[in-house]
Amino acid sequence: MLLVLFESHPLCGQVYGCRDPLANNYNPSATINNGSCTYNSTSYTPIIKVDPLSDTLIESSGLQMAGNFLWSFNDGGGAAAIYRMDTITNMLLQKVSLSGAENIDWEDIAFDGIYFYIGDFGNNANGARTNLKIYKFPLSAIPDYISNPVVTIPAGQINIINFSYSDQQQPPLPTINNNTKFDCEAMIVDGGKIHLFTKNWIDITTTHYEINGLAPGNYIAYPLETLITNYLVTAADKSIGKKMVALLGYKNTFPGLHYMHLLTDYNGGNYFNGNKRQFDLPNVLIVGQAEGICFKTATYGYISSDYFVPLSIKPKLHAFDVSNFVSNLAATYNFIGNGNWNDPNNWVNNIVPPATIEPGSEIMIDPAPGGQCVLNISYTVSAGAKLTVNTTKNFVIQGNLILQ
Repeated sequence: MLLVLFESHPLCGQVYGCRDPLANNYNPSATINNGSCTYNSTSYTPIIKVDPLSDTLIESSGLQMAGNFLWSFNDGGGAAAIYRMDTITNMLLQKVSLSGAENIDWEDIAFDGIYFYIGDFGNNANGARTNLKIYKFPLSAIPDYISNPVVTIPAGQINIINFSYSDQQQPPLPTINNNTKFDCEAMIVDGGKIHLFTKNWIDITTTHYEINGLAPGNYIAYPLETLITNYLVTAADKSIGKKMVALLGYKNTFPGLHYMHLLTDYNGGNYFNGNKRQFDLPNVLIVGQAEGICFKTATYGYISSDYFVPLSIKPKLHAFDVSNFVSNLAATYNFIGNGNWNDPNNWVNNIVPPATIEPGSEIMIDPAPGGQCVLNISYTVSAGAKLTVNTTKNFVIQGNLILQ
């Protein structure tokens, strides 16, 4: 559960409409985004960064930046391991195996600033898996790669988050291959929760499910919203320090057209109620079978692909930059450590909120287990900004907290 302790609103009347100056129907008077923004059709071709990827990563099914390195892994049936990558030399710097884990169908990877999350939730074979899970372990468990190019994380340092879908019959009824609403290849961790974006083979949509917790245990994933994509979603990531989520996917018919959605200016724990800008990416002949996406900065990131067997197209790594396609991105700040507010080590990516948080921005207080966030300075929450605290965590105010 989350508790919004402070949410400051302007006193004037609210105006609903499109708040994106880059949209066709921008309303400069709008104060609340109602998800109505429309955009011209936009084609975008990511640049090739590495061609081909290492033969070890023949099916790169997920990407994530962590510790200033790029990490990936192979799809289902591959080793239960992730790989530290050098995007300049194409070298795999380190293989990190997970003791006791099994790669049934690993599909995405997320990072919250402290922990990795690996989603073993691919479910396209018959839609009837009863062992959907997410492996969680700390980045700090991985030693330096120069002295330890091959390492295994002990099972005792790996937590498991098991889950099932609230709206799927249990036990699930098997279907034919690629004919289920309960396949999933996309995940982010945000606000102390796990967010899944399904790969709906029947309706060609994606449903956003929420797992309300990050501790090991058994969970129910609840559906919050559905987006009509008209393509199969294969990956997701959240921009570093900004309220922007990217979805990636393709159509399962030749020539395998690819697409990307940028979700911005969302609110209320949902991602589909704000701006939803779609980009037409190249087909499978150019980008391969794209299955992984991640941000390196707020607007720059990478896309990886699987080996496309029918045409023997080797996996590649592409780079994208969407800085020209987004505006007025609200910032997000996540406290995940223990101690003082002004200590950068307590914040995701060492980003401490500025002295005054801007309208539309959000601060999430989610200290480490047993820890607390101590506001030891004076701080101002501007009108339209939000400060949210996990109800199970401690927030101690020693300085002045000003609401505008």
